[in-house]
Amino acid sequence: MSTIAMRRKGTTLGLLVWMGFNLFAAGEARTQQPHSAPEPAKPSATPGPTNNVRPAIKWRQFNYTCEGGAKITVYLHNTTAKVRTHDHIYMMRQTSSADGNRYSDGKLLWWGKGDTGFLQEDTPNGDGKMLVKGCALDQPAEAAKP
Repeated sequence: MSTIAMRRKGTTLGLLVWMGFNLFAAGEARTQQPHSAPEPAKPSATPGPTNNVRPAIKWRQFNYTCEGGAKITVYLHNTTAKVRTHDHIYMMRQTSSADGNRYSDGKLLWWGKGDTGFLQEDTPNGDGKMLVKGCALDQPAEAAKP
């Protein structure tokens, strides 16, 4: 046999062996069971130490209409007040007062008494500029039931 014929025969044989191996491997891959994905972790029935979600704060809302038609909304939670005017929200802490509920952020104060209130500048002597006065609760709180 000539060298060229042997090369062709060797190449053909090599090609057939290579094709046979690939066909065998492809068939074997088709018959193997697919790998199943691991099951996702199930959420715990009870919160654990890694579940740091806190419940939302529940604020009580009070809407006021003041002199000149100004609107103020006061949100209360424990000793904290959020006072919302038409253009600002002020976070305030309850401070001592002789009468009513007084909240201040050090610059402004909201003073509520019964179904009324006012917003003024907070000064040491209490004579700060009145910003909004004559506020009346839009829906007065229900009277205590006997």
